[in-house]
Amino acid sequence: MKILFIVLDGLGDRPCNSLKNKTPLDAAKKPCMDFLARNGMIGSMTIISKNIAPESDQGMLSLLGYDIFKTYTGRGPLEAYGNSIKIKKGQVIIRCNFATLCNSKIHHNRINDIESMPSRDEVKKIECIKIPHMKFKKTIGYRGVLIISKNLSPRVSNSHPGYKVVKNFVTTALPVRNRLLMQKNVIPFEKKAGATAEMINNFIEKAGSLLKNKTILTRGAGNKLPVLRNMKSWTILADMPVEIAIGKLSKMKVVKKPKNLKALSDIVKKEIKNNNVYVQIKTIDALSHRNKPVEKMKAIEDIDKNFISNIKDIKNTAIVITADHSTPCNLMSHSSDPVPFLIYGLKKGTAKTFSERKARETGLKIHATSLLKMLWQNTKYFK
Repeated sequence: MKILFIVLDGLGDRPCNSLKNKTPLDAAKKPCMDFLARNGMIGSMTIISKNIAPESDQGMLSLLGYDIFKTYTGRGPLEAYGNSIKIKKGQVIIRCNFATLCNSKIHHNRINDIESMPSRDEVKKIECIKIPHMKFKKTIGYRGVLIISKNLSPRVSNSHPGYKVVKNFVTTALPVRNRLLMQKNVIPFEKKAGATAEMINNFIEKAGSLLKNKTILTRGAGNKLPVLRNMKSWTILADMPVEIAIGKLSKMKVVKKPKNLKALSDIVKKEIKNNNVYVQIKTIDALSHRNKPVEKMKAIEDIDKNFISNIKDIKNTAIVITADHSTPCNLMSHSSDPVPFLIYGLKKGTAKTFSERKARETGLKIHATSLLKMLWQNTKYFK
């Protein structure tokens, strides 16, 4: 039996006034997901802990069964690797965002992402900043990476006010959307990281002097890639570089993901003949960050109609539908809320529809790290 693992990025939500106190998933007309729920099993799943709102890469690693406090090595190295930037031993790599300023404060709202997109001239100016052993590289959209080619410690804080380091390299997203915020000074977590923090702060200051109404936010410093187990029997189709990086490091077959959902389902049906398949769909997370619950509901309906409908009848396959984290529209940010999960192809449960509320009502509660183990090891669950 094969596994089709579908991750709807940011699926979990909270009741919304504009949806008559329902979540987008609960309010959506999704006959195919509901069919899978009626004929499968659903429950609630904690991604990391009740106190940590995961980043997407941390969420994915947890879904793949890793203890991220032991495995995760920072967002920076994954961001670089996923964008085909070669990583050398001794480098410290930091994820960067271009951000909009309003009266010297950061307007932290995804609506302003387009305003934060740098021009070619701005990128050129930042790439030409001269600091010994340091180089900036633009990646996609408003993102980039900062590379320090000097054997320094990566144990520093984030200047990005929306993400806080909580333990080792693991961060939590903070509910700070739609607010004006001050950029944070980078501080070292250990004495030997003092030079690292000083270099990053120097770069941020120089970048700020070159950009008009923008700044550079930094987070996720790391100096190595995570060591992941071999998953060469899997194919991955994902939207974002960090998920692609995790797929590559796991020896998965990386296939370019089309934007068209029907085309995506065709590729899935082709790949599932020989491999397990991991699919990440980003669309609904972006709508959550913009506080668009009605549009999020419609996006879920679109996924159900044009993707799930085409894959639900695949034979000899366990179908998993879940999320890497919750992104409640009213927060406009990731949260630590449990995510709903659905497994079709195992023993039938009692649910009639797929939603956060119905998932809680089943009483089935698991941690993300146990999901694949349930599929691989606990054969008693299979029909």
